[in-house]
Amino acid sequence: MDEINEIVQTIESLQSELDDLLVRGLRAVEPATLARLSARTEEFQRIGAGHMAERLAKLSSAIDNDDPAAAKALLEAQTSLRLFERVLTVEVAGATLQTLIDDGDSPHPDPLPAGEGEGR
Repeated sequence: MDEINEIVQTIESLQSELDDLLVRGLRAVEPATLARLSARTEEFQRIGAGHMAERLAKLSSAIDNDDPAAAKALLEAQTSLRLFERVLTVEVAGATLQTLIDDGDSPHPDPLPAGEGEGR
């Protein structure tokens, strides 16, 4: 579950950074912001989210090269991130539901041993 929490924190942090890019504008991006985007690209690659990593790499490259397609790359990255977040949510919910179902199939011990809790 710690891995999921780490991924959720990465998603939230990246969403904040992408929102900041949208508000400030892509021509005002500082080198530190590009470095953070590069780090996020590596994080998504590490967790197996290659598509998201590709979107971020494309965005970083477009910003760095002052490419007019940078705005499109930003919107694609935001869309991919939101989709990734929803897929992750569905997978976690499914795993949680499966755990609850599996626990429901196993016999549960009585809350009180036989004879206890009965009227005296």
